[in-house]
Amino acid sequence: RRRRNPELDESQYETDYTTAVESGDERDRDQWASLYPPITSDGARQQYKQEFDTDLKRYKQLCAEMDGVNDRLNQLSKELDTISEDSPQYQDVAEEYNQLKDLKRSPDYQTKKMETKALRNKLFHIKRMVSDYDKV
Repeated sequence: RRRRNPELDESQYETDYTTAVESGDERDRDQWASLYPPITSDGARQQYKQEFDTDLKRYKQLCAEMDGVNDRLNQLSKELDTISEDSPQYQDVAEEYNQLKDLKRSPDYQTKKMETKALRNKLFHIKRMVSDYDKV
């Protein structure tokens, strides 16, 4: 059985997410600054806002998908803590738990995780550019 301590899994998730973030975020900020320079017209503001709205929709979709996987893992983990290890039900729950853990390690899931991080940084940058323009 590959089930681990849920508290360890959560801290591992956090560590995984924040590992080497500073250098990656700095690179992202430079990239977004070159792709989305300060806004100088109402037309440019409107374009940024439209792109923001489109990307925000995708970001929320990805977050909901990943949150669903994490919520189900947490639910299964709690179930495993209450079921006897020698029961047939335990094996079924453990199997689904392990499948979801494998899914989180899959290239597709990791790509979505990276896309979510990139979108988050892009959204923050665009929001900042729009806000700066609105202040002027």
